[in-house]
Amino acid sequence: MIMKKSGLLTVALMCASVMLGFTSCSDDKPGAMDDPEPAIAVTNVALDGFSDGQQTLTGLKDGIYTLRFYAKGEGEGYVEANGRKTALVYSPDITAEQYVRGIVVSGGSCTIRIDGVGTDAFSHMKLMKTGSETTLLKGADISELTYIEQNGGKYYWDGTETDCVELLKKGGANVVRLRLYNEPGKYTYKGYELPEGIQTEEDILNLAKRAKAQDMQIMLTFHYSDFWTNGGDQYVPHAWEQYVTDDLDGTAMKQAIYDYTYAFMEKMKAQGTSPEYVSLGNESQNGMLFPMAGPLEAQHKDYQKRVKNLSDFYNAGYDAVKASAPDARVIIHLNGAGNSNGTDYDSYFTLLKNWKVNYDIIGSSYYPFYTSKSAATICKWAASLTEKFQKDLIFMEVGYAWQQKTHDNADGQLSNNYPYDMSKEGQKRFMLELTNEIKRVDNQRILGYVYWDPIFIPAGSAGWAVGESNVVSNATLFDFQGNALQVFDALMNNN
Repeated sequence: MIMKKSGLLTVALMCASVMLGFTSCSDDKPGAMDDPEPAIAVTNVALDGFSDGQQTLTGLKDGIYTLRFYAKGEGEGYVEANGRKTALVYSPDITAEQYVRGIVVSGGSCTIRIDGVGTDAFSHMKLMKTGSETTLLKGADISELTYIEQNGGKYYWDGTETDCVELLKKGGANVVRLRLYNEPGKYTYKGYELPEGIQTEEDILNLAKRAKAQDMQIMLTFHYSDFWTNGGDQYVPHAWEQYVTDDLDGTAMKQAIYDYTYAFMEKMKAQGTSPEYVSLGNESQNGMLFPMAGPLEAQHKDYQKRVKNLSDFYNAGYDAVKASAPDARVIIHLNGAGNSNGTDYDSYFTLLKNWKVNYDIIGSSYYPFYTSKSAATICKWAASLTEKFQKDLIFMEVGYAWQQKTHDNADGQLSNNYPYDMSKEGQKRFMLELTNEIKRVDNQRILGYVYWDPIFIPAGSAGWAVGESNVVSNATLFDFQGNALQVFDALMNNN
């Protein structure tokens, strides 16, 4: 029912766009669209024109197109147009609207192919010239890959041992996330330690080279800490503790952020792996580098100083990134997609706007377990957010447990997937649905997603901290033996 409502909403938006002179609709029925205004060319695709699941349209103007269609039925399959694919997400009870985006037409022709299902499942198929090129980001966080490999972890594709980064690329991922700590493994926080030598500068540089060798984009996250950071934990790096002052003067800390960020960006550039995306901090909805720039409690007597520091710290990081890699896009990342778990995106990014903070992309963590919201609901919220702040958005963390227990029969970090079930097939369906909902967003400002710790399979003593357990082995993209799961079908058949 959610998908059906969203489909009608999209059509309604298309009708509303008549006022802007983009296109015209004859009524509010799905796919009922008159000849368009000259700004957008629309070609009706005759479903009886397919032969063996394939049809080539000719006489088109060169450019970027979107294929829109409706499907109802069951089974698995995908629709492809000039190399761009969308895996089908549909059911016998609901007519679902779907899109193939970013179709490049050159030479005036477009070949559309339907695989795995007959044309009787489709209706109202239209090819629309949009003029806007899109590339769906499908990411994997590989920050702890060295840790798993050192502990003997191995990965398999169809039973054949395969280098993990190569496997991810083969499986459809086109970007990797790499999270950098200042000096991990040297200090204890809350009685815990990170493994030494993991997610250090040297480790991240090596992982970046492996990713670039597979022609993958890089998303770099600066934790600005020696330990895990999130809304409640934002520890100042040991080397920067000297810049914590009683009066919260952030001048020295701001310079430290700039120098550190710029220096590592230059190291990335020197080896030919400048990141395309850079996140300043990790889930910093409550600030960073406590107490200098958080926690952000409005009633706190130092609130204004902390907000000023936060804005200065963000801008220092932004300036450092752009000085080294002008084309890199800077992300500010919060948790709780859909304004869940106490995170209010509207208030936070309004605050940053008022304090003239520079950034390019809103980053968000989306787990059904933590948000209790469907992909359709989250994408509708994200689309509204991008419109309000005129920024693109990416889901920096997405995770789904394919069974409740981890490899050692303990409850995992994600104890459910509400409103979704727990199964390997359910994981695949969820990723298909999320991708489909991203593609349905009219302004196409949701760039894609990065899956959280997809490679953290059971391996020796590797856990979330030294001496601790692996709490995400039941939510990776692999089974406990390192075999690629069927969720990769969702990645491969969507771009």
